Amino acid sequence: MTGSIRAVAVSLILCGSASLLQAQPKPFLLLLKGNLTSETSLYVDPNSSDPIARAEAITFENSYGVGAELRYQFPESRVALGLGAEYLRVTSSDPIRVSSRTAIPTTDGYSVVPVELTGYFIIPASGRSVKISMGGGVGAYFGRRTYSIAGVQAEVIETKPGMGIHVLGGIAYYVTERLSLSVEMKFRDVKFESINRFGTPRIAYQGSFLTVTSDPFSSRVRTDGIVFQLSAGFSF
Repeated sequence: MTGSIRAVAVSLILCGSASLLQAQPKPFLLLLKGNLTSETSLYVDPNSSDPIARAEAITFENSYGVGAELRYQFPESRVALGLGAEYLRVTSSDPIRVSSRTAIPTTDGYSVVPVELTGYFIIPASGRSVKISMGGGVGAYFGRRTYSIAGVQAEVIETKPGMGIHVLGGIAYYVTERLSLSVEMKFRDVKFESINRFGTPRIAYQGSFLTVTSDPFSSRVRTDGIVFQLSAGFSF
């Protein structure tokens, strides 16, 4: 009889220990993200001595991107650290009109890979299913301008990555212990430079020729808007 009681007691202890282990939050969180940047600007002649030319910019609104982040929450704390990368590509078309009947097609835009290190603090009011967080960090931004006239691409001969800071806030809902959905709003300062050059001084299009500079020209991209992110996460 005593042996049976001991066996039951050991079983209860083991079950209780297993429940405690299952209740422990998973330290790692892998996030897959989709985001929208409300506004960015491409300055087409940022090094000009003329302040008007220096301020001339192409504005892109509602730019979409994708990304991923690996986040680690320190045990028995409300602090987490995340390392993430994204990819954004933006283009627009604005034909050059050379006569009332002829317009030469052009495309302009950029692509950029932001790599960001972010520290997070989970608000104490958060529960097991809903977690509210805020944070900030630093980022490196690797990008290039994509510019073409009548299908002739201006090749990229040099890029200058930029550095910046960001702050954010978000809320996550845990559908299960491992699966979560979250929304975030981020303010960041993406900036980088690209130096391009056309390989030919004249571009032919439908019997007409457009003269372009074959000298290198610099351009700069900078974010002026807010980033809205929607993420799906897996904890492990």
